[in-house]
Amino acid sequence: MKEQENSWNMKAGLLERILNRRYGLPRTSTDGALVQRIWNADQVDNSSILYVGMEWHEGLSSRVVSLRNIYGDSYGGFLVGDSIKVSVLLPRKIFGLWRIDELQTLAPVRQAREMDPAIEFFMDSANVWYYGYKAGDLYVFDTETDELDSLGPVEPALETLMDEWEDAKPPDMGS
Repeated sequence: MKEQENSWNMKAGLLERILNRRYGLPRTSTDGALVQRIWNADQVDNSSILYVGMEWHEGLSSRVVSLRNIYGDSYGGFLVGDSIKVSVLLPRKIFGLWRIDELQTLAPVRQAREMDPAIEFFMDSANVWYYGYKAGDLYVFDTETDELDSLGPVEPALETLMDEWEDAKPPDMGS
């Protein structure tokens, strides 16, 4: 078991390390051709899924490569149910998730990138908040206020974001 955990951690990005720390090791399964790691599978509102199998190579754009430490061997997924959506890096369509190139074309993301073109947007919540990464920090663009703010260092900011969405969910009645 420890050997399996070490092999995952060598490929794990920040998202997966946070999920492992919060919920323990995931269950790995396949859905058609998609290999997925699932945390809290029995808690629909708080389950998290990362789709894995990302192969990093020199041909990827510098925008995507800048997200390697966050994604690791995953290429997108859902956090805290479907509250937080991590864009898909590969040219593959997954229902409910933006592909990273599609995310960049959305009006709110274009507006935020005009404010700071160095931020690489990769995540959204409720199609209202768009999250990006720059120089070790997580940023959010709020479409209701048209404000772009730094949330601070990416790891604690992601933890706080997940805490907020978990607290916003009703308790699981099946437990």
